[in-house]
Amino acid sequence: MLKGVLPALVTPMDKEGNIKTELAEALVDLYIKQQADGLYMLGWTGEGACLSKEKRMQWTEAVLDAAKGRLPVLVHVGYNSNLDDSVALAEHAGERGAYAVSSVGISQTATLQDNVDYFKRISEAAPGIPFYIYWVEGGRTLTGGDEIRPAEILDAMKAVPTFAGIKFTDTNFYVLERFKKHAPDINILTGVEEVALCAQLMGADGNIGALQAVTCFHYKQMWKYMEEGNYRKAREMQYRANEVAEAYRRADIGNMPGIKFLLKEIYDIDAGYCAPAGPFANRVVSGEGAEYLKKVFRENILITS
Repeated sequence: MLKGVLPALVTPMDKEGNIKTELAEALVDLYIKQQADGLYMLGWTGEGACLSKEKRMQWTEAVLDAAKGRLPVLVHVGYNSNLDDSVALAEHAGERGAYAVSSVGISQTATLQDNVDYFKRISEAAPGIPFYIYWVEGGRTLTGGDEIRPAEILDAMKAVPTFAGIKFTDTNFYVLERFKKHAPDINILTGVEEVALCAQLMGADGNIGALQAVTCFHYKQMWKYMEEGNYRKAREMQYRANEVAEAYRRADIGNMPGIKFLLKEIYDIDAGYCAPAGPFANRVVSGEGAEYLKKVFRENILITS
């Protein structure tokens, strides 16, 4: 069972959208130095929805080769209108040494059975590694918009032989707790980084997030304070991280451009641009916004012990 802090990995690109695979080693080294417990790649932060199957495979190979078993890497394989692409991505990730594969549900209209059949195909394509549901939008992409019943979902997922956990990007921690009640061994890694300590209090095993891509060590210290029962100090660390989350959501910054900007300015890793097909195409953090974001980060985030 994975526990602790798993940064959501960015996908470094040049302005034309070519993957800067040469940065895989530097990024993996950064997170090992910052005591990461794993990485989650090609989800929303990794802009997987905006990349071709071939580019996703290219970046997956680079990261897994750089990780070399030094830390577990979960590879997201969803977002594809052609579900055969998800299956191919899962097979590729499994063959290249991923710790696990993961996927969002098919769509808002797909039924629970549709999703279980799809997840089963992914599981069978990567039979030797765990499968994690990427839970978003209140879980309704898994149920065709029907009411969420954790016990029902867990029962249906018995058909997926490698099902092991959920990347739970949601703030309904009652649902998280019900999952843990009905399946105590399920591995739940939460994805709303602004309330990570709340999720931990309600039973999450770890957290995955975009913010952790630039605040991994800070979150590790927050996790440690929670485990020690020092809730006052943990709360302070969460509040300080949220200052950065608020700062990079400014209209002239944006969270993904902000994260790539901070990777360059703070850690000297030039992750380049966001995907040309994505919502932040050609966005560059500069001027007053750049100075403001650096200032907020440096005033609030712990990056070394």
